[in-house]
Amino acid sequence: MANGLAVLMMGYLLLCRRKNRESLHAEDKIYDGIALVNILGALSETVAFLIDGKSFTGSRQINYAVNSLCFIGTVSMSLLWCLYVELRIYRNYKRIFSKIAFLIFPWLVEVIMILCNLFRPGIVFRISGANVYQRAGGSLACYISVIMYFGYSIYLVYHSRKQGINLSYFPVMYFVGVGFAGVILQLFFYGITASWLLAAVTLIFVQMQLYAENLYTDELSGLYNRRYLNAVLAKRKTAVWKSLHGIMMDVNDFKHINDSLGHSIGDKAVSTMGSILFRSIPDTGMAIRYAGDEFIVLLAGVDTECVLATMDEINDNISQFNSSGAEPFSLSVSMGYAEFRPEDDTETFLRNMDEKMYEKKRKYHSLNQAERLKKDQQKI
Repeated sequence: MANGLAVLMMGYLLLCRRKNRESLHAEDKIYDGIALVNILGALSETVAFLIDGKSFTGSRQINYAVNSLCFIGTVSMSLLWCLYVELRIYRNYKRIFSKIAFLIFPWLVEVIMILCNLFRPGIVFRISGANVYQRAGGSLACYISVIMYFGYSIYLVYHSRKQGINLSYFPVMYFVGVGFAGVILQLFFYGITASWLLAAVTLIFVQMQLYAENLYTDELSGLYNRRYLNAVLAKRKTAVWKSLHGIMMDVNDFKHINDSLGHSIGDKAVSTMGSILFRSIPDTGMAIRYAGDEFIVLLAGVDTECVLATMDEINDNISQFNSSGAEPFSLSVSMGYAEFRPEDDTETFLRNMDEKMYEKKRKYHSLNQAERLKKDQQKI
């Protein structure tokens, strides 16, 4: 009954999420993945309980398979949760790639142990001749891995707050606190099934809190929005950054994309820019949709060389996108950067970026105008 309720709750959650969002971003896919793993785990554990102690052809093999799925599902949910927290807070692919080896190691150890257990039972669990499940000493590795992932997600949230990046209340304790209770229950009270139902409840709590946090998120691009930028810069004095640089950019000829191809294609251009910035910024960066076709990248604790390298990478990734021909439009941006100096306030910082960006914008339009005149003369 508990696992059936978990399956119903996760199915309803996934249905509601699909109906209430305009686009699907990376963190959305990971969150949906957590819910799907929860459904699979609940179903596997239900099968394991139903056939435990029953003898029929293939019963022991099925028992080994479904219990293996339960162990792998538990640690997979924890890994996905950490990836989700990373993306939800930092919205940065490079940060994920730089930490993936560290994050995946406990999961990989657990999966290898489970696979070995299939060929040499008794490492993690065993199924007796009467088809009865029995835990072994190696099962502790799963519980330890889950606790490690929970601890790391807590660290991420509070470390980011100290940096001044995660200003909103990310509901990490909803998932970790209740999830930890489920782990303890199943560890010390053998035979009780609670983890999948408790995970389902916490995912719904998290979703409820995320609806409130979406005030800080731009749905179209998947980046933070201007409200979040204002909150971050307001806390500049109390953050631990040694330096803070900003890059402001404006999409060239965005009006032409809207007018000639339609606003739906214009929306796609904004979404594409969000994806490009996700891939381009370093792990200390944060990307924001500042206005319609204007974006800002904040870089904490870096020097001017890193800022220029980031601008080059943004342009390189834009060029790769244009070369791919994946969309009926091409992109280019005018960029300007500035440092948030100790004597500056938020308005000064934004104005300095804006002025330098519009210098590049004027040069872009002057160059385009000169090229058009040249082509007209050639026609004559």
